Amino acid sequence: MPSPTPLSRRAALAGAGGALVALAVPAPAHAASAGGVRSLPLGGRSLLSGTASGATAGDAAVTTSAVRVDGGSMLGVTFGPGAAPASVALRVTRAGAAPGGWVELTLEDDAPVRATDPVWTGDLGPGAVVEVRLPRSAAGGADLVVVDPGAGTRTARPLAAGDGPAIRSRAQWGADESLRRAEPEYADTVRAAIVHHTADGGRYSEAEVPAVIRGMYRYHTQTLGWSDLGYNVVVDRFGGIWEGRAGGTDRPVVGAHAGGLNTGTFGVSMMGDFTSVAPTEATLRAVAEVIAWKFALHGLDARGRAHLTSSGGGTSRWAAGTPVEIAAISAHRDVGFTACPGNVGYTRMDDLRGRVAALLAATPRTAAASPISRKHAEVGGAGLLGAATGPEGDALRGGRFRHYEHGSIYHQPGVGTHVVRGSHRAKYAALGWEWSPLGFPVADTTDLPGGAGSFTHFEHGSIYRRAGADPHVVRGAIRGAWSSQGWENSRFGFPVSDEYDVPGGRASDFEGGQLRWNASTGKVREVW
Repeated sequence: MPSPTPLSRRAALAGAGGALVALAVPAPAHAASAGGVRSLPLGGRSLLSGTASGATAGDAAVTTSAVRVDGGSMLGVTFGPGAAPASVALRVTRAGAAPGGWVELTLEDDAPVRATDPVWTGDLGPGAVVEVRLPRSAAGGADLVVVDPGAGTRTARPLAAGDGPAIRSRAQWGADESLRRAEPEYADTVRAAIVHHTADGGRYSEAEVPAVIRGMYRYHTQTLGWSDLGYNVVVDRFGGIWEGRAGGTDRPVVGAHAGGLNTGTFGVSMMGDFTSVAPTEATLRAVAEVIAWKFALHGLDARGRAHLTSSGGGTSRWAAGTPVEIAAISAHRDVGFTACPGNVGYTRMDDLRGRVAALLAATPRTAAASPISRKHAEVGGAGLLGAATGPEGDALRGGRFRHYEHGSIYHQPGVGTHVVRGSHRAKYAALGWEWSPLGFPVADTTDLPGGAGSFTHFEHGSIYRRAGADPHVVRGAIRGAWSSQGWENSRFGFPVSDEYDVPGGRASDFEGGQLRWNASTGKVREVW
């Protein structure tokens, strides 16, 4: 068998033209298919077997299987039970063309199933033959996965504008949101960026970029079993920056890009294979821009260090529970047993750190790209809240906050950005901020007409204050009963106590009476 060549993956898979080499290809077997993804069994399709060319004594026997493929634009290989094969390669022969070169595939990281990275081929057309070479011991349970990314439903809707780089939305690459298996998961903050490559040849055209991303998305969700695309952001060779995993590019969304260290890291993947070629200048510039923007949001140093705790699994270098210190901008191979982002790509890591540092120095962190700073400007800035008393910080469930002399602004992706001010802020702080039973604010602190008082609504309760009195918290079923009567305009008036324990339930005192909740019946009644 010929040994793998150093060609790029796209070139190797394209075929060089000329006559088709005759192969004894079995008729296509039944293909398991799910929404543009087909799995074709490789077992029983052996064409040649023995020891790979150039192998030394003791190397495992290999087998080559061939499958006819009609259509599709992306390929991968999955494996059955047992140890993952050390080496897998494939090549494509299009109808009427000579075989392409053999291409070594890399194993995917931290996936629920054992599989290779996907490889973009461009449209295979009808009657293509895909040969897969792998150890004979792994061939029986192996499948060739063929992905048709589909036309998608692309729109021109960009992400919300800000001071950050132009990031093209999931809608712009045509994400089929029905393929997502779960809602986004958020870390408390972002502590590091992990740089990847997609291990693809990178010979795609600019027009093909959305289809390549759609293909990766289908492979990640339907073949690897991930909840969404693994990377937070992908960057093409033309310098385009694309939203990857859903949940908000400005939020600490947990990806599936660095086994063991997905939580608290931001995964940026360069679209290409940088084993023997360098990323384009446009790619490096875009990667630096998006990391600098992300670091500005979270107050990180381009040349700093990050402290994380490994969750183990996948190709992680550390067992679960191990404290880990890494560079704030690290390559995938720094945290996992993988060649990613390629040998040449890895040599650009110091260059990337320098670019990010220069961008951060030239553009000090301002809040124009931040929902909190936009809210600050919207409500009148220092005129309402006074001067900031500290930088923005990370809050619970992917939220953010900033404190000012006379109030605080809280942001949480699910509920928006809101102001808590005056004595309401002091009460909220005493309860434990967003960690308290109230959760995040869902509306700004609001003054009632005529200076009667003020209120702030939260996810799980409200703070009300009569002018000249202390603020009090009303929660749960008692708040529901009070609100149904008309809040402070009802005969109950303002609360004069926080909710407290009573035999058999909870109670709150109001100016015009007490409301008591019965834990056994779930009902609320007036006591006096």
